[in-house]
Amino acid sequence: MSKACVHDFFRVLDRFEDRDFLLYKIQYDIAPTLAEIKPSSLMTFVNHKREMLILWDRYKEGICLQLQVRYCELRRKDDRVIVLFYRDETLANCLAVWKNQNFLKGQGYADLPKVEDSLCLLRQRFEEECPHELGIFLGYPVEDVTAFMEGNGAPCLACKYWKVYQDVENALKTFEAYDEEREKVVQAVLSIPRKSA
Repeated sequence: MSKACVHDFFRVLDRFEDRDFLLYKIQYDIAPTLAEIKPSSLMTFVNHKREMLILWDRYKEGICLQLQVRYCELRRKDDRVIVLFYRDETLANCLAVWKNQNFLKGQGYADLPKVEDSLCLLRQRFEEECPHELGIFLGYPVEDVTAFMEGNGAPCLACKYWKVYQDVENALKTFEAYDEEREKVVQAVLSIPRKSA
């Protein structure tokens, strides 16, 4: 996906009314999760150029229903909220992978049969700091999460959606798949007929 194309997308996006602006911004940011190739996606809504936190609070239920995605607010402060978007089955499947489950048990997630239970604990941990196990929820390979945690000074081999320490080839394919899903959103938005003045 070219930078020019992404620039055009955001330039066009700025012209949309508030609800549509928020809808397409979310759709772009979480496109791999909507395509069910990523178990969840993280977004931060803050009142800045557009009052994204206000828009989120106003439109979140309708937009999430429209996109058929669930959300969990991991941390809310006065001026911002950090939101995890997910689809139940995709996230449940990710958390059920044996090596992910084993890692999460070591982080205190034992005997949490439901996704909601795991998200509840993640939210509690998020109040203190951004916990390392968030990477598992986001679909990062457990080997990369562990390598990042251990931080033995080894440089990462690639970095885009996460820091890659092992299996670069597979990670790059995953990054490409994520980009392709975002590209679909960009093209869909750029093809929406715009009203002439």
